[in-house]
Amino acid sequence: MGDRPAGARAMCVWLGTLASYRPGFINDLVLRYRTTAQVLVQPPGDIAEFARRRSRRRRTEADGATGRDASGAASDAARFAAVLAEGPEACLGRAERRPPGDLVVAWSESLYPDQLRDLGDPPLCLFARGGKDRDTVRARVSAVVDAPLVAVVGTRTPSPYGLDMARCLADGLTRAGVIVVSGLALGIDAAAQKAAVDAEVALSPATVAVLGCGADVVYPRTNAKLYARVAGSGLVLSEFAWGVPARAWRFPARNRVMAALARAVVLVEGAQRSGARITAGYGVDIGREVLCVPGEAGRRLSQAPNRLLGHGAGVCESAADVLRAIGVGGDRSSGDGAGGPAAPLPVYVLDHGGAAIRDVLAALSDASFTIDQLAVRCSLTVAKAASAVSDLEIEGLARRVEGGRYRLLRQ
Repeated sequence: MGDRPAGARAMCVWLGTLASYRPGFINDLVLRYRTTAQVLVQPPGDIAEFARRRSRRRRTEADGATGRDASGAASDAARFAAVLAEGPEACLGRAERRPPGDLVVAWSESLYPDQLRDLGDPPLCLFARGGKDRDTVRARVSAVVDAPLVAVVGTRTPSPYGLDMARCLADGLTRAGVIVVSGLALGIDAAAQKAAVDAEVALSPATVAVLGCGADVVYPRTNAKLYARVAGSGLVLSEFAWGVPARAWRFPARNRVMAALARAVVLVEGAQRSGARITAGYGVDIGREVLCVPGEAGRRLSQAPNRLLGHGAGVCESAADVLRAIGVGGDRSSGDGAGGPAAPLPVYVLDHGGAAIRDVLAALSDASFTIDQLAVRCSLTVAKAASAVSDLEIEGLARRVEGGRYRLLRQ
């Protein structure tokens, strides 16, 4: 394995793959070496020795399991040992031998979504699938870095009301240029992501599915057709290595990634101890907006949203409520207090920095700004703001006026 540190990308992918089979592994390393950056410069042999010293504790936990849990734990332990012996460079090479629409993004790279760094234990790599070629999947991951994202989550066994709300919210958000994030689970997740794909707007990706298994694993199998549509026109992400099966402990880990990617978490329906409630809790912990759809009093599926509303979560009755909460598109409701879906801005050129274009369009709809002011207002680099304005000029949507400002041309 060698006694010198490997390249940062190779280390990230190796350690991320190891963490796919052992919960808490990265946290253990950070506690030992103080920071993620310090972990990445350790000799692989030292990491391997550290891991072996802690294997007895994990083996004891596995010994207490029975049946399917014991089989899963044994399989994870065997895969962990194999990847540990493989080393960083070989692991990276294997992870990259994939179809053209698959991509691995390391924590050390600029393409890695910055919002995940708000987590105390961010994934050291992401496994991504989306589109037919490498350029397409890279563009979609890049859009996730820049775009407004909202997580729409809820129970796997929703009421008809919950399903209708999930569909309406996802449709309204997608048409307003917001990427819908969810977990591709049965129920609310599937309804929201299907509505986002069905909206058929020029937004790429329209939805991001974050899985509690490998990004190439279809789970549950009943969502196979939806998985294919999301992978084709959206983006599938996982912190777990290719081929990793679904196991119970991987879903709470998945939930924290969904919360961190999004500007807001919207809880539609769920019992108090549901996974959706866990996702909302992660959102609260890292400072995301949390909104809940009010439910009928006394119903089990109203427990989580109604209790969170009682603790200060925002009320969500439409996509307009979410857009106001995250500051996208302004208040475009009908003015009658009903809070109908926000009127969407036109969608243009969304395959190369489209999220930046969307935010610049929203800003210019309120006033005229210089490039520097747009960069600050939209949380963009000056280069990205300038590129977005240039695209709008080409499309005939904006023009430069006195003082170096740009204004939107009303059509």
